[in-house]
Amino acid sequence: MKMRIYTAGSFRFWMGVLVVMLSLASCKKDSYRTDGGLASANTSLSTYDYLAANAYHYFDTLLLIVDHFGLKDSVNKAGSFFAPTDYAIQRVMSANNIVTLEDLYAKINSKFLTQYMFADASLTLDNATTTVQTHENWAGTEVGISKLASSYYVATTTFTYYTLQYVKINGVLDGSPDAPANDETDAILKCQTTGIKTATGTNLNVLVNNAALNLIGDKLPTELDLLYNVNVTQSSTDYTLSPVQLESDKIAGFFGVDAATIGDMINAGNADWKYYALEPNGNLNSGYTANAPGFWFDKNGYVANWGDDAYLFAEFTPGTFIVNVGQYPDHAKVGDTYTLKQVIAYTKSNGTVLSVIITIHVTLV
Repeated sequence: MKMRIYTAGSFRFWMGVLVVMLSLASCKKDSYRTDGGLASANTSLSTYDYLAANAYHYFDTLLLIVDHFGLKDSVNKAGSFFAPTDYAIQRVMSANNIVTLEDLYAKINSKFLTQYMFADASLTLDNATTTVQTHENWAGTEVGISKLASSYYVATTTFTYYTLQYVKINGVLDGSPDAPANDETDAILKCQTTGIKTATGTNLNVLVNNAALNLIGDKLPTELDLLYNVNVTQSSTDYTLSPVQLESDKIAGFFGVDAATIGDMINAGNADWKYYALEPNGNLNSGYTANAPGFWFDKNGYVANWGDDAYLFAEFTPGTFIVNVGQYPDHAKVGDTYTLKQVIAYTKSNGTVLSVIITIHVTLV
């Protein structure tokens, strides 16, 4: 019988082969650890379509809720979206004895999802710090974003990795010097996938399957009232005006759509977005009589054409959310006061109409 003799050189060769094979195998992560497969940091799909295309259907229920509340545009336009999986949604339903989606819809509003949407596209693991940084979400509440350092050990070596966290602030941020003794502990929602950049510009982070979501059940109002006071210089010869800066963040939060998109839709004449004059009899008038979108008003607040009956004008600039309010020369007098009303209306995909009512009290000085 012949014996095979292994020299030191051949032993080193085969050990090298073994190491290479093991390293190659370790480079490919198990699919269950990567949310259903290895993911690219960039996708050619919109945020909505990317979630819909998930091979394991982890977001089907999420998208049904998105569709129900007419949030598809919000999902695509959000700077950052911390998306809950269907597992997390099922978890909160079970915890609250909710069996069907219809039952869920009766207990929540669009803030159930817009609390995880932000205008800021920089909310990534790379940009996060271990100290909680606060940000306002599209539900109009302040939350925290941070990363948590964790360690694991291999032989005598310690490796540190970080997890992105969404912090739901309950009362006062934990650790704040002015936090009351009975302040409720903040809820920490960890991410399992972070930093996916979609074709619509959203930074997509996916929450872990056991994320403790919360129900937001207060019925959302369909109207938001904004009140402004402005002085306009009276002139007998010139068309004088004063700018009124609308609160674009508040308007965007109410609609659940970022301010830039609102401006773009109004400028483009999108059928879902309207800019009206609200006349004293309750009529919504969409017939612009000043620079569009804008109106001349008579002394009683009704829409008028330029000429003898025109006293004041209000012209909206969608790109800046400024309403320029001005006077017709020599028609209004010093000390006169007027009330002008306009409405930004948004018809959502489910037919719900949301209206921002802008009331401007004008004084001639």
